[in-house]
Amino acid sequence: MRTTPDIRSTTMAFDPFGEPVAQGVAEACPTAAGDRTARRIGGAVFWTLALAILAGRIYAYDMPAVQTAASYVAQVVALR
Repeated sequence: MRTTPDIRSTTMAFDPFGEPVAQGVAEACPTAAGDRTARRIGGAVFWTLALAILAGRIYAYDMPAVQTAASYVAQVVALR
């Protein structure tokens, strides 16, 4: 005999695969605000490192046009 969950009970929680989760397990999970903050910090660290690596590769690239552009950027930074 198959039983269905009581619809009148509290709202149901689901895992990422769409399966229902017991209420005690759902309450033990961290809040979404903490996940969102961690994702933003991780994204900021990732993109900072990616841009720093890209800038380093452009600066170290052995092509006259890139070296000229890098020298202009260095002059602009030195003027500040």
